[in-house]
Amino acid sequence: MQISSYREQAGGKRQLRNRLPFLTATLLLVASLTFAALNLAPSSTTPTARAATWNQIWGDEFNGPAGTGVDTGNWLYDTGTGYGCAGCPGGWGTGEVESMSTSTNNVSQDGSGHLVIKPIRDTNGNWTSGRIETQRTDFAAPAGGELAVEASIQQPNVSGAAAAGYWPAFWMLGAPFRGNYLNWPGVGEIDVMEDINGLSSEFGTLHCGVAPGGPCNENTGLGSGQRACSGCQTGFHTYRMEYDRSVSPEQIRWFLDGVNFFTVNANQVDATTWTNATNHGFFVIFDLAMGGAFPAAFGGGPTGATVSGVPMLVDYVRVFTAAGSVTPTPTIGGTTPTPTTGGTTPTPTPGSGFSQGVSSVSSSQAQFWFQPGGWTAGYVILHYTVPGQVQQNVNMNYNSGTARWEYTAGGMSSGQVISYSFTYQKAGTQFDTGGYTFTFNGGTTTPTPTPTPTPTGCSGDFVQGVINSGSTTALSWFQPCGWTAGYVILHYIVPGQVQQNVNMSYNGGAARWEYNVSGISSGQTLSYSFTYQKGGTQFDSGSYTWTHP
Repeated sequence: MQISSYREQAGGKRQLRNRLPFLTATLLLVASLTFAALNLAPSSTTPTARAATWNQIWGDEFNGPAGTGVDTGNWLYDTGTGYGCAGCPGGWGTGEVESMSTSTNNVSQDGSGHLVIKPIRDTNGNWTSGRIETQRTDFAAPAGGELAVEASIQQPNVSGAAAAGYWPAFWMLGAPFRGNYLNWPGVGEIDVMEDINGLSSEFGTLHCGVAPGGPCNENTGLGSGQRACSGCQTGFHTYRMEYDRSVSPEQIRWFLDGVNFFTVNANQVDATTWTNATNHGFFVIFDLAMGGAFPAAFGGGPTGATVSGVPMLVDYVRVFTAAGSVTPTPTIGGTTPTPTTGGTTPTPTPGSGFSQGVSSVSSSQAQFWFQPGGWTAGYVILHYTVPGQVQQNVNMNYNSGTARWEYTAGGMSSGQVISYSFTYQKAGTQFDTGGYTFTFNGGTTTPTPTPTPTPTGCSGDFVQGVINSGSTTALSWFQPCGWTAGYVILHYIVPGQVQQNVNMSYNGGAARWEYNVSGISSGQTLSYSFTYQKGGTQFDSGSYTWTHP
């Protein structure tokens, strides 16, 4: 699945389709210098409150064998020069000239614990490079808590004329952007690290509001301006963003090697703009672009002197949360559900407000679920602790096929007692449940059937299908017949859109892999196929179609 975000000039990375194309380098440079002079939040600002304990909820150490691509369970590749959807510009909206690729020549692991993103110019002068983003879009700060996203990066080790046009970046986009692509900048963009033309610099930016203009001065954003980053091209340095909801006003802070060099406060914009830009999940992106408006503001490129093949290296990326300070509130209805034991799915209790449970779905994984009793949750956050590990706090995903919120967690061993609880929003108010326990049994318990329609029989390698799950959605499912899939990838095309390639999620209650396709209308025919792993070997299914009623 391609993700296009519209990159911006000095002090900011992406911009929407209605940006003024090809702004002059002079105007862009003036904008950058202006933001540096405004000093929206002095680098000496010290946060008034910091998290006592950070819990890592996700990460990638890039420890794959040399020459292999990234783990597609963690990452999606963006390819080409943009989305190709109606109204979406080419050149990723910025005028950059490369075509993004899945080739290991452009994106690979080096066997020494590093991600390598390398731009390459062919004999005809055409550039290819790499751009990847996390599968997960739910990296969010809990209410009253904090979110931190950090990476150790070595910028491309090239400077002077040889570096003209190089544009490495580590950044984040709000979850609502995925699948929409035309709602920037309102959904929020946080640029954690950008540099251009081998200047050994660091730019940090928040994009928000409307474009052009608006409360966030788009298409430039609220930016740090150029900050010196000595040695950032010759060695690894740590770039970190913290979104802090434990202080008032809320803050987003940028760090270079642990030093807070830039801060944006919520009261710099109106409350609606801030909420729309921050109060949701994010996904993380790494890319190395060539050319475009931002490099043009500092001399331009690429040119004939630009050197091909100098990579950006990433040692690791990690996501952390810190628990919120919200006072626990009794569960709606006053009834505390009975703790789940042995992996059995409990029966919903009328009047209890919700039902919840856990099922072992593999030798090391369990699926937690939360189902409102006749009401709609704004969000559900799972808090769980595996013995010997720190507490994890993760946003659950809504599964419209089972009408409940779900999250599959790993790293468990048979016999371990897992402690967990939920935080959920009902009618605009946040509530915390009591605590529960679950004894993990290594997947030996047969999950209890759910209301989701299931096939009446299973023959051959697998059965599959699509279910109408809404006026603009369809639930695609894949069920192995008597064997366990290592993963299942759905490839699908909605008429008028480009092909999407997404990892499906395992639904332990239905004992099958599922993905809810959006943006399909009545009468449209969905074309799709699957890639799956069986016995350590990857297979591709045939092609299928389904027409939305």
